[in-house]
Amino acid sequence: MTSSGNPTAIAAAVRTFFAEHEVASLRLPSGWFGRPYDNRHQLTETATEGSDMLVRLDDRQVLTLAAEGMSPEGRILRVTIRGGRWHWTEYGGDIEHDEVLGPGVVAFHAP
Repeated sequence: MTSSGNPTAIAAAVRTFFAEHEVASLRLPSGWFGRPYDNRHQLTETATEGSDMLVRLDDRQVLTLAAEGMSPEGRILRVTIRGGRWHWTEYGGDIEHDEVLGPGVVAFHAP
């Protein structure tokens, strides 16, 4: 596992991953967002806020992660987190959700 507690380096790895693969499905510490490999998210932006990393997907879904490290493995990028938040809006509507993420791995899976 490539490890880097530096949120700027991890954010750069996320940008590189999406530049290479364009879209990815999302697996959170609590499980898949949607059905496995079904949703295909596009990266809108990454940023760092202190020790946290922000990942915005599809212009409106936001991950805020206390990232500890990352591991690029082919078509999968795993980001190890101490915790975080997943703020998302239902497709086809305006209902918003805010999920607290426990420690574990956020994985981006390219098709």
